[in-house]
Amino acid sequence: MNMMKKRVLMLLLSCLLLWAVVAAPASAAAPEPDLSGVPGTWAPGATPSNLNPNYPVILFVQGLISNAGTWYKTNDMYQTAYNNGYQTAFVELYDSGGPSRNMWDNGKLLADKIVEISKAFPGKKLVIVAHSKGGLDSQTALVHYGAYPYVSHLLTLGSPHHGSQLADLAYSFWAKWLVDLIGMKTEGTYSLQTSYMKHFRSITDSHANASKNKIYTFAGKGWHGSKLISLAGDGSKLIYFAGGLYLSIFGPNDGAVTVKSAHNPKGTMVKIGPWDHKVVHNGTPMFPLIKPYLTVPAGLAAEAESSGQSVAQETNPLDLVQPGSMLIRGGKHESTAVERFLVENDVRSITFDWIADQPADHLELIAPNGEKRTIAVEVEQDQELFKSAWHHTAVVAKPEQGEWTLQALSQKPGAHLLTVQYDSALSDSLKLTTEDKQKFLVETDGNELPSNKLNVRYDVRFIPEQGNPGKKKVQPLKQQAEAGANNELDLTAAQEPGVYQTSVEVQGVTAQGVPFERSMLRSVYVDKQGGRH
Repeated sequence: MNMMKKRVLMLLLSCLLLWAVVAAPASAAAPEPDLSGVPGTWAPGATPSNLNPNYPVILFVQGLISNAGTWYKTNDMYQTAYNNGYQTAFVELYDSGGPSRNMWDNGKLLADKIVEISKAFPGKKLVIVAHSKGGLDSQTALVHYGAYPYVSHLLTLGSPHHGSQLADLAYSFWAKWLVDLIGMKTEGTYSLQTSYMKHFRSITDSHANASKNKIYTFAGKGWHGSKLISLAGDGSKLIYFAGGLYLSIFGPNDGAVTVKSAHNPKGTMVKIGPWDHKVVHNGTPMFPLIKPYLTVPAGLAAEAESSGQSVAQETNPLDLVQPGSMLIRGGKHESTAVERFLVENDVRSITFDWIADQPADHLELIAPNGEKRTIAVEVEQDQELFKSAWHHTAVVAKPEQGEWTLQALSQKPGAHLLTVQYDSALSDSLKLTTEDKQKFLVETDGNELPSNKLNVRYDVRFIPEQGNPGKKKVQPLKQQAEAGANNELDLTAAQEPGVYQTSVEVQGVTAQGVPFERSMLRSVYVDKQGGRH
């Protein structure tokens, strides 16, 4: 009996040793690709020892203001794909070596690189896994620049297929000082304005190549609670909270992209999960979810299996009325910056975000009675459209009505942007609507707010069509934006190609006679054929 036990133990030990020899190379650290952030360069990942010859090659595509290292520097996506037996490739787009570019520039560069990469893996198709704006760049390469024959399908992780309201905010009247200072008025940011993206969708979804590749999308809604755990071991902190806070008035989001925007009209929404914009492309949580979609037959089977879980898509998911729950202020400041804002009666809470080019040394919130309030402020550095700017966010429950003051003390002059979000009944009764992309109208439901007691001011800023002379200039066009009676703005005369970004200031009194104020944003894109989006 003892002899039998020894034989069994020896057999088990032999199996464990054999397993260790086979598994070790696949779980060993994968050598990083030989890339240095130069646009137009690409490199293969290491070939895993457990390579499955039937697997496609995964081409990883970066997002806005990013580089190829986003997949392996602070992310285990590359390592996870390597462990699972996949060959990989990485490419540097224009964002890697300078200001972010639009989907046309990045798409053309990517299409050229796809041809090169495909030749390096003869007999194999590529599967693109793209993060954020990389999904738009990838679809542009496939559809508009003819790279579809080399790629089986496209997986997008938190991609703004309908743009981002944060890009609209960056081009607003209030943010002009801050974004000029931090250098974020780029071609990439311009192209993500929601009206421009409506134009992009109109010429992309109707294109003959639009259905040549399967598209699978994943979206996050975890902006308010997810944490970034640094792989370098320097702790954790909340990120994307401030972006998510602003986007929350438009629905669930990951801190940079709303769930509605992450839908691709030609794709299948696979899963909406509790991820922020960073986690949505990390290997540990996401690779098990995307793996069934990396091969065409498996992807089709997985699509059929999960079709009941897919969220229904809207024809124009961002073509909605904008609620009146936000106040926006901004400008240049010396070492001390001061902004004042009104709080009306029956406000349940306010949440403010002070965005500046430098972290504030001290923030003071002063109540209407002159009392200085002690508040818990979260401080973080932006990761996306306001990258390098600093957010200072806090919540005040049941604030008194009247004029509040926020003071920020900094070491040197700079610029700032303040957003205040109101949780109140008034916010639900005030909205901004458009008619045929020509007329803007501030409306109320008549209950909490009499419409005849509103004072509405419109500021229209024109950003000319890309490719035209002076395309980077932002021009106030009051002569083309006439404010008439009934709180209406008529943009019929606006015909030159480009984006007309409209900032709206609303002042009035509530039914109880208490003053209030709100801000709204909406843009219209006029294309070269005169179409309005």
